[in-house]
Amino acid sequence: MLFISSEDLLMGYSVFFSLPIVALLRIGKMFRSFKEDNRIKVSLEPGGYLYPSLNLDPIFTLLKDKNILVIGRNAPLFEKYGIPVLWISKVEKENTISPTDLVKLHYWAINSVTEDSVLILDGIEYLILENGFESVFKFLVHLKDHILMKKAIFIVVVDERALERRHIFLLEREFERISPAY
Repeated sequence: MLFISSEDLLMGYSVFFSLPIVALLRIGKMFRSFKEDNRIKVSLEPGGYLYPSLNLDPIFTLLKDKNILVIGRNAPLFEKYGIPVLWISKVEKENTISPTDLVKLHYWAINSVTEDSVLILDGIEYLILENGFESVFKFLVHLKDHILMKKAIFIVVVDERALERRHIFLLEREFERISPAY
């Protein structure tokens, strides 16, 4: 016959019932760190990033002390922040560049970006429409490599609804996705 004292019995119950609590605490910690991993970083290291949102407030808050250069299709998005834009347009005007002149666009970007600056490219959907995905993707990868050599940051703003899933996949292989949420 096995005899268990009431003290041992209470100890056994407390261990038995505390295990689920410990497990829940660990799971909660795991979900909390997962949630934090999906948030925008406090600072961006030099590199290439994919930003799937037209809400640019988090980006400009994050980059407030950086020299920001913009090549964009949607100039009013950036004008409200007082940032000049090299406008992607077929209209020949000062501070515009043709969407089909990827060589000139590449040259301008490489010569304008310096160490610790940020190049934001908005409007790749328009570039793809005018040049095809393959040409634009090669352009982006080549530009990213040059920007990385200068220890700068390259952010591609994209509306994923305008792209095919396989194109998004390829972009995500080259560019780290950052979220607009804090």
